[in-house]
Amino acid sequence: MDLFARQQWRNGGLLLLVAVLALLAWWEPGHETAPAASPLLDVDPVHVRRIRVERPDQAALVFERRAEHWAMIAPESGLANPVLMRPILHLATLRCPLRYPAATLNRAALHLDPPRLEVHLDEAWIRFGDRAPAADLRYLQAGDVVYLCPEGVYALLRGAAAGFLAPALEMPAQSGSPAPLGRGER
Repeated sequence: MDLFARQQWRNGGLLLLVAVLALLAWWEPGHETAPAASPLLDVDPVHVRRIRVERPDQAALVFERRAEHWAMIAPESGLANPVLMRPILHLATLRCPLRYPAATLNRAALHLDPPRLEVHLDEAWIRFGDRAPAADLRYLQAGDVVYLCPEGVYALLRGAAAGFLAPALEMPAQSGSPAPLGRGER
């Protein structure tokens, strides 16, 4: 065999080795990656009637659907800001392709047991744990599955309760002077 043929064999072998290493780096044992990930919950956001957000070091947030609008009933009361309610309702349909069986993980180490916060959409629940160390993802548990999902709504849910109330609007009164519509008057 001449020198040129040996170099071709060596380059082919190195290329095969790189391909095998790339495949091993791409494939992580223990997690399921589905091409079309299913939503976190089997809940239609349109039918959700009550939302409860348990926050260990803050008051729980409780919202109820009243006709077409959401109202906060605890810890404060008043019409809820619809712009802030959308991402909470979107949790039910969130699709996160990285998922792990909860039984195979140390949920306490991920702060899922007890959770950093827990969201109840009617009877369904999602627990929020820690952020993943190397990505802008957070561990979420729904049922017996732990997902890695975009950070998105966590900071919103940790915010002040009063921030969830719809802003007060000034409505013109019959006498011509504006009368403010307070947060509790809805």
